[in-house]
Amino acid sequence: MAEISTLILNTAGTVSEQSSPFLVFRLSWTAYLRELWALVIRLLLCVIGASVVSMGLDRFAQLQTQSWLPVLGLLFAIGWTVYSVMLTNSVRLYSDETGVWMSSGVFPWEKGMRGVQWRDLGQAGYTQSFLSWLCKSYDVRISHRFTAGAELYLRNVHQGNLAVEHVNGVMARLQGRVVP
Repeated sequence: MAEISTLILNTAGTVSEQSSPFLVFRLSWTAYLRELWALVIRLLLCVIGASVVSMGLDRFAQLQTQSWLPVLGLLFAIGWTVYSVMLTNSVRLYSDETGVWMSSGVFPWEKGMRGVQWRDLGQAGYTQSFLSWLCKSYDVRISHRFTAGAELYLRNVHQGNLAVEHVNGVMARLQGRVVP
């Protein structure tokens, strides 16, 4: 079994302590493949949409100065993708003494976290397929005992199988089934 260094995040999202009993997991490189496909779609939508608007203004308003609109559409699509990649990069799944949490956010006003406290945790599981095993990228589900809408579901967690083993192990220790 692969060794994972134990880390814990502080409130700023940086590593504050090593050799803690809690772990931090990031998204795998496969999460960024989605962003690549989204870039292609955004480029098509934004550049073609801006070109259609530019041609419409040229034809109906007899204005010849809208050649900058497709460039604006291109810049918008690239900016949107950069933001989306930064948001994907900010996602962390971690545990601490109070529960299992997912934090994300790029700008200070959108940074946040949500999670399940240990006392309310139902179970942790992951979806396995040949591709997820090959890429070490698993979909992780942390369920809430009482509320189905309060569960955590993250796609493409790097070594998500180990995250699930960790959460279930801590949960078993807290319930007194395993001697620490």
